[in-house]
Amino acid sequence: MRSILGIDTASPHGSVSLAIDGSAVAQEALLPGEHSGGLSDAARKLLSDRDLSFADVTALAVSRGPGSFTGLRIGLAWAKGVALGRGLPLVLVSAHEAAAYAHRGGASRVATVLPGERGSVVAALWRTRNGARPEPLWGPLPVEEDDAVDLVLEAARGFERAENPTEPLGIAPSTAKLTALIEDLAGDPALIRILAPVPLGSAVAEIGDLLFLDGEREDPITAAPEYGRAPNARKPAA
Repeated sequence: MRSILGIDTASPHGSVSLAIDGSAVAQEALLPGEHSGGLSDAARKLLSDRDLSFADVTALAVSRGPGSFTGLRIGLAWAKGVALGRGLPLVLVSAHEAAAYAHRGGASRVATVLPGERGSVVAALWRTRNGARPEPLWGPLPVEEDDAVDLVLEAARGFERAENPTEPLGIAPSTAKLTALIEDLAGDPALIRILAPVPLGSAVAEIGDLLFLDGEREDPITAAPEYGRAPNARKPAA
C-alpha cells in the first residue's frame, strides 16, 4: 500500500490530503493563519483516522508554487523536516499542474492563472483528462493582467479539440482577487468557463503519487520553492 501525504500551503485554500494507492481518500483544510500551526495536526489526523502513522507514509508531496512566500516556506520546511527525520522520499508538484488537475472535470482545456509581479499574472494552458496528469500546452508565462484572457484564448485556439471545438475554455484563477479580475475580462460565456478556486491538497497528493511511481525525487536539503515573483521587501541597493 502506497500512502502519499499531499501538502498545499501555497494557496489561500491550504490543505493536506492523504492518497492511498493513487487515490485521495481524505483532505483536511488549513484555514487562513493556520498553515503553520495546523499542518502537523492535520497530517496526524489524516493518518490516525485510518489507523496509520508516519511510519506508514511512503512519500511526501508538496506544492512547489508559485504561491504565497510565507505559505510555500512553511509547507516545504515542514516536509523537509519530516523527510529528513524519517528518511521519506520528497516530490514537488507545480501549483499550475495541481490546479489544472483539480479542475479536470470542469473542462478539457484549462488555463491556470496565478499571481505574478505587480500588474501581471502567470498563466498556463493544459489539456486535462480524468485519471491522467494534465498535458502542458502553453506556458507558464508572465503576462499583463489586462491581456491574460485574450492571450490564453489565443493559445487555446491553437489546440482546439477536433471532437469538441466549441467547448468553452476553463480558466482557473487561484485567488478571489484574480477570479474577480477574470470575470471582468471574460466576456462571452460561450468561450470561457470560470472555475472557482478549490483546495489543492488532493491534487498534490495524487500527482505526487504519479511522480513517485515515475521515480522522481527531490533532495530534501536543496529542494526550493518557486515563488513566481520577487518579494516586496528587498535589500537596499549598495
